[in-house]
Amino acid sequence: MFKAISVGKLLNRGGLLKNMGPVRIWRGVHRRLSYLLKGSIYPIAIPSVEIQPGLDFLVLQLPSRYQPMMPNGLGYVFSILRNCGIVFQVIDANIIFYHRYHSGRILGGTNPVIAPSGYVMKEDPWSQSNAREWDKKEVIEYFWPYIEEMLQRIETNRPKAIGLSINETNRTLSNKFISALRARVPETAIVVGGYDCVHHRSGPYLVPDFDYMVIGEAELTLDRLVRALSRGERPKDMIGVMSRYDSPGRKWVEPPLPEDLDSVGFPTYEWTDLALYTTFDWGRFAPITASRGCNWGRCRFCAECFPFRKRLPQKVADEIEFMVSRGFYNLHFNESDVNGDPENLYNICSEIIRRGIKASFVGQLRIDRHNTKDYFRHLARAGFVHLRFGVDGWTDNTLRLQRKGYGMDLVFRNLRDCYETGIYTAVNIVIGVPGETEDDIDETIGNIIKCKDHIDSVVSFNTLILAAGSEYYRNPDHYKIRFRRGKDEIYRDYPHCIPNDLWYSDDPYIDQEIRTKRFNRTAAGLHKHGIGIGPFAAVVADNHRKEQEKAGVR
Repeated sequence: MFKAISVGKLLNRGGLLKNMGPVRIWRGVHRRLSYLLKGSIYPIAIPSVEIQPGLDFLVLQLPSRYQPMMPNGLGYVFSILRNCGIVFQVIDANIIFYHRYHSGRILGGTNPVIAPSGYVMKEDPWSQSNAREWDKKEVIEYFWPYIEEMLQRIETNRPKAIGLSINETNRTLSNKFISALRARVPETAIVVGGYDCVHHRSGPYLVPDFDYMVIGEAELTLDRLVRALSRGERPKDMIGVMSRYDSPGRKWVEPPLPEDLDSVGFPTYEWTDLALYTTFDWGRFAPITASRGCNWGRCRFCAECFPFRKRLPQKVADEIEFMVSRGFYNLHFNESDVNGDPENLYNICSEIIRRGIKASFVGQLRIDRHNTKDYFRHLARAGFVHLRFGVDGWTDNTLRLQRKGYGMDLVFRNLRDCYETGIYTAVNIVIGVPGETEDDIDETIGNIIKCKDHIDSVVSFNTLILAAGSEYYRNPDHYKIRFRRGKDEIYRDYPHCIPNDLWYSDDPYIDQEIRTKRFNRTAAGLHKHGIGIGPFAAVVADNHRKEQEKAGVR
């Protein structure tokens, strides 16, 4: 998820040494040194998937979900369910399958792993760079014996309802799993939620077979549903919940959101063994959440749909202390807008410093005028070692088109101040927004090169995606976005995301071929100047260079 900081870079970045101190520096390199000196973490005790009898509700997390990181979504669901007066169980099958796969690969000496189909499995299918592996039938077939074992135990114990947390990387496996459940336990209610169930229009497109779909945040809607299911009922027309039992023509009402996040608390994961959340090469990385939603919420390409809410600094520090006490010193602020309230983030850091908590943090920040050098120094003192900035547009024109709310002068200043504080500095790039010109691409390349000495890596680099919930998706005509077929037909067939080949924008004309060419040209320009753009973009850049050479272009 985040590129590791090498020892050499640490030693060359005196500011980081000064601000982090020897303990935190050692944690930054401990994972790799441990693997080199000790080998993998295996053998370890890997639990089997045991299904309790007499369950009202069984909650499952199927693979893949990130690298082995605690599923904080399931953690919040556990907190809801334990107050519902029902018999329930939460199982993270993702982490169990992870360790089965890697322990077999490493202890069994079968590297590479060959699937029964003959497909050569990736060394680590859970790596973010291998996310698309989970769409391949060969990969699903490889893991299906693990699933079959779980299905047999579900069939034996027959819970009244089963809940699945579904996201982009486990969607294919989850949909196949649901089909198998229908055949094995047709009387069991299937409840789905998670990242794929954020929008009530797109959720059923991504996960078409369900009894109940909990839309968005579940704190104020899930309890009523599971209580009814535990009584054998099949409720309908519930606020915030879609169902195959709903009345025809039901008017959708958006679910209420918890405003007081401190009353929600934070996951403590007592339903699982936290020692399992260690990678095969000794990495340990835990999520924490200081806020939900986005305080800006105006970027035209973004599908973020929740209003911004924050937690008290003391409560966030309590969660950090809890995770550190369990041996997790590397923590990810798992949210869209870490500095959505700059003062609150500053106060969180003050509380961390006051308590003397020794941990390292990563997160994503907005470019903001409050991000001064003193501000970054304060974050570094608290333990921030890696910050990713959603710059996205890299000219004053594209920043205006994307409605980012700042200009390039502030981008340059934020990146310089962050980098010089000693914090690893990463950025995002979005190419191909309506109104972008070829001059913008030239200027984008030039501007990134201009501040290359203040950028450690480009961690997200993609062409514009016309995603449900974004301003471009909601009001395409306003931005001269046109479609290859009838708009209503396309929106009906693709309520989640419009395929890239079915839309273009005018004035100037930009289709996916042009977007791709601009992406390739940008990747090649940055790669040529030694800017870290990730392995995929680097391959694209090299191919672009070879094509240019064949065409006689230097």
